[in-house]
Amino acid sequence: MVITGTVGLVRRFERTRVLVRGFLAACPVCGGRGLFYRPSRFGWLHIRTACPGCGLIFERTHGHWIGAVAVNTVLTTSAIFAALVASFVAAWPDPTVAEVLVPSMTISLVAPLVLAPTSRTLWTAMVVLVLPPDLST
Repeated sequence: MVITGTVGLVRRFERTRVLVRGFLAACPVCGGRGLFYRPSRFGWLHIRTACPGCGLIFERTHGHWIGAVAVNTVLTTSAIFAALVASFVAAWPDPTVAEVLVPSMTISLVAPLVLAPTSRTLWTAMVVLVLPPDLST
């Protein structure tokens, strides 16, 4: 697979479509589903080597998934912050520590696992926007 292109070559509508596909845990190039293994208990954490629809290789370089870890961290931190604000507002005018921290702690434990597929495909979508693949080879 030859990696060619720049962000400027991708039209605005296509950029949005690629990012939405990545956010929905679909292939950013073709929109195909079924990218994660389902048979095992933790199957949603294991992504296939390539897209079954278009053949896009997901791990294009060694260390590719470090960016997905960063995306997962940002999404999880945003969810924790939203939970802190929502629980503080819901418990107003006399919030206790437990009322504010229990929802946030729960989200901090659950969100990284739930957001793992989304963070991987969203990161792949960002990489596809910067370095579009040449699928003809």
